[in-house]
Amino acid sequence: MVRRIAIRYTGFRECPNCKGRGHDGAVWRPSPCRRCAGRGRLITGVEVEDSVWGKLPRFAYDFNAKGEVFLLDLDESEQFEVVRPENPWC
Repeated sequence: MVRRIAIRYTGFRECPNCKGRGHDGAVWRPSPCRRCAGRGRLITGVEVEDSVWGKLPRFAYDFNAKGEVFLLDLDESEQFEVVRPENPWC
């Protein structure tokens, strides 16, 4: 049985760098915002559910505003499948 890790994004905020526009260039030459990668929003809340342990406590993982989740104290030799939402920014 392969262990499954399901990630859900629960909190968002407007990107302070581009003010939610998704670009930080001029109107005539927009370039994607480097902080939010052109999405206009940053992630502020994440829930992680493990098929073995259930919902993980907050101290068991860390995440950043771009949506990358880092599992702490995980055995790297163990195989697992990560399930993410198709478009977490919706």
